Amino acid sequence: MLNILIPMAGKSVFFEHSNYMFPKSLSEVRGQPMIQCVIEDLNTIDEDINYIFAINKEDCKKFHLDNVLKLLTDDKAEIIRVDGETSGAACTALLAIESINNDDPLIISNSDQKFDCRLDSFIKDFVQRDLDAGVICFNSVHPRWSYALTDESGRVVEASEKRPISKQAIAGFFYFKHGKDFVRAAMESIVKDASIGGNYYIAPVLNEMILSNKNIGIGSVENKNYHTFYSPQLLEEYNRGQHCD
Repeated sequence: MLNILIPMAGKSVFFEHSNYMFPKSLSEVRGQPMIQCVIEDLNTIDEDINYIFAINKEDCKKFHLDNVLKLLTDDKAEIIRVDGETSGAACTALLAIESINNDDPLIISNSDQKFDCRLDSFIKDFVQRDLDAGVICFNSVHPRWSYALTDESGRVVEASEKRPISKQAIAGFFYFKHGKDFVRAAMESIVKDASIGGNYYIAPVLNEMILSNKNIGIGSVENKNYHTFYSPQLLEEYNRGQHCD
């Protein structure tokens, strides 16, 4: 069983002050809710997927987001309703500890992106290389992203959040061979207060795995094949067919 966890309980400062009436995940990407595009991309990975969504409790009450997610996954989804704000994606992810603290593989994905390529090819590559964790990277140096620094052999030796340490920006896609490795590393990261602006992100969790001598690698996606919708402007540009790398 492959667990795919999508933390989507946090508020987007960009969309919060926009004219969008619905939650960001329901914003339309060329006629489909954004989260539907994300799920369709992820569905290429495996036929036996257990989806886990951590969503805002208010979005369930006002917009029935939980019903939408169940319909999009043929009712094969666990819904975690989050009451209020958490201290970042890593904390939100740990709310699913009962489902992911095991030997099953785990993918943690953003809820606001689209790939113009099949994601199963990345997973097959990660498995073939016997990686304990893997991330998909694109080319950037902007401090809005998280980053992976690799050595000459391609092994990740450091990860950072909002601090460029390489040109390998991490797309919102993290693979873990065993979910329990993420849980342990995330807890250690929180204990060490590896936060940025009071929030705990997924990327710094990789540093705890590196300290445990885990084998972490990257897969590369061309910028033209990766689209992020972190702001209304990028979403509108994509919908108009104006892709910005």
